[in-house]
Amino acid sequence: MKFLILRVLTHSELGMFHEYRRQGKEGSKQRAINFDGAVVDRVFPTALDTDRIPLKLRYDTDDGIAVKQQWLTRQAKNWRFEGNCPRDKVYDFVDPGCLFAMEVDAGVKPATGAWAVFPADAEVTIGVLSDGATAELTQAGMIALHGEEGVRVQCLLNDARPEMFGRDRETVDIMNDGGSVVGRKRLPPRPKRLAEIIGKTGHSLPSAVADLVDNSISADATEIDITFAPPDSGNGRWLTIRDNGDGMSGPELDEAMTLGSDVEYESNSLGKFGFGLKGASWSQARVFTVVTRRRGGSLSHLTWDIDNLGDWEPSDAPLEEWERNATALGEKGTAILWKEMTPPAAAPLVPGVSPYSAEVMELERHLGLVFHRFLEGDAKNRKKVTIRINGVEVRPNNPVGHPMVEPYELKPIRMPTNSGDETITVQPFVLPSEDQIKQHHKAEGPQVVNDVLGRVGLFGKRNESQGLFIYRNDRLIKWGGWHQMWSTSDEKTKLARVIVSFGTKLDTAFDINITKRSVSLPAFVQEEIKKLANPARNASKAKYKKPASPQPARPLGASAIPAITPVQRLPASGMPLVTQSGTISALPTSPHPAPPPVVNYKPVTTERFAWKVAQNLTGGRDLQVSNRMPELAVLAKRLAKDPDATGDLVAFLAVLDEKGVQALLLDSSER
Repeated sequence: MKFLILRVLTHSELGMFHEYRRQGKEGSKQRAINFDGAVVDRVFPTALDTDRIPLKLRYDTDDGIAVKQQWLTRQAKNWRFEGNCPRDKVYDFVDPGCLFAMEVDAGVKPATGAWAVFPADAEVTIGVLSDGATAELTQAGMIALHGEEGVRVQCLLNDARPEMFGRDRETVDIMNDGGSVVGRKRLPPRPKRLAEIIGKTGHSLPSAVADLVDNSISADATEIDITFAPPDSGNGRWLTIRDNGDGMSGPELDEAMTLGSDVEYESNSLGKFGFGLKGASWSQARVFTVVTRRRGGSLSHLTWDIDNLGDWEPSDAPLEEWERNATALGEKGTAILWKEMTPPAAAPLVPGVSPYSAEVMELERHLGLVFHRFLEGDAKNRKKVTIRINGVEVRPNNPVGHPMVEPYELKPIRMPTNSGDETITVQPFVLPSEDQIKQHHKAEGPQVVNDVLGRVGLFGKRNESQGLFIYRNDRLIKWGGWHQMWSTSDEKTKLARVIVSFGTKLDTAFDINITKRSVSLPAFVQEEIKKLANPARNASKAKYKKPASPQPARPLGASAIPAITPVQRLPASGMPLVTQSGTISALPTSPHPAPPPVVNYKPVTTERFAWKVAQNLTGGRDLQVSNRMPELAVLAKRLAKDPDATGDLVAFLAVLDEKGVQALLLDSSER
């Protein structure tokens, strides 16, 4: 869990150095360097805002390199690097624009590492700031690079100060010749580069874990245990997935570890292409190990290390004691261990919850939705499955499972294939409205109401979860949106969901991609689904139609145009209303309006989005803004101190999201 943290120092921070103050340059009384909150969340994901993060770091002194205990403490939205104000004259060069660099191993407590300051005009500073990996540093103020994100930057620092930034050099894997064919060239792929490309398939941590759970279920596992250890527990960021499935023999393990393995999938298998194990694992970890055994067989294990692939020869070296404990199996089954995992580019934001705990929560929600049929025991020709994360059972979340959901008739659609007709089943549903859910669960208390609302809404916006829910062999692979059938998601159709189910024999017809998360529905299938979905969409709209206001009875002979009585003044609620005729009436007193939901604003460093608005567990909203659109980042920062203005910005961005504007803006900005 090593990170490289970079910051261009400002005038107000340099008071940390006594030499800067002695020269009379100090402009404020600050004695610490600022650390960006997003950076701290990424590097130390188990830390809460109330924590003090301990550090044991090397640094320069007039007498050479020394080691000192320091710490990070929370202040407002960011953190401060405190505990050491050097008096050494070696820092007499410090000025605004100097480069602060820290290498830190966050996988232990206290975190260890080193920090140094480089002059603004130093060759290493110019080189670092000229590298593409630091492009966001100018606007973000601080960045944290992990692993391959900043190889060249790490090399520059290593060359300049090897005693401080002494990371091992990157090695180049050379494939053995192994003979040649006369008249032909051999151009074998570079193993490390190929593995890195394979890992960049768009997986998130939850989707990558789900890919491995697919393999466990396909091996007839009924118990799946996931251990996601806190990244500061001593062995870095690691995760295991253990099951009680059939396990594998030695030759079967060899085949499973082979890229593009030649596996014969059964008709109800969740796997495809022989890619999931390698692709999902490399998307999250530099090193992964598979430990397995069949009933009555011996234990086998193999390891792929992305930095040591060589001739595609996996390692079977003995595991360390903690690795053996983490992958311990019963009489049969398989365990997969991910080590040296890549941290998320932007840590999840949940007020009052550490980023690590938020990751665990997102993983539980994803698995509970994707595998709900297996968890409920409703998957065809499959036993009920139990999934646990850190010992806690995953709750199934059926997207149409609430007792007030209104089901429509299930209809089959015949799909011709080369091997005969296959059946697609389609069933529309209409969800209860938010008011109906609140009324239904009112007696159970507000906590239950909020939990049910979150689960029915898939912990997001109802408007984004309307549409098709597509299942492949009872595993949910894609949900939300109407594909090409309707161009937009109408706010009034957000209660309509349509369940579409099919088997693996339609993979080719539906163009299922290598990650099993992209589906293309043939035109005639879309037309059939559209016919079936229309009644549910109309029923959803009907729930939002306001009843017509009753018209007051008018005496016979009265004018067709009602008389209008002018009003002298408009009083506050509950005050008497006086008309010109002297009539006094009272307006009903309305309760105080509910306060607007709290908005938690946070700048982030990511290329995936310009802004992101999400509801959090406390009923408020989280607003993340990146530097993809600098003008928006500046505006959001200016409004951050004004809750009302920030709330208005969130409402405006939510409207843009509903219209799909962000994708258009980002697409146009890249042309």
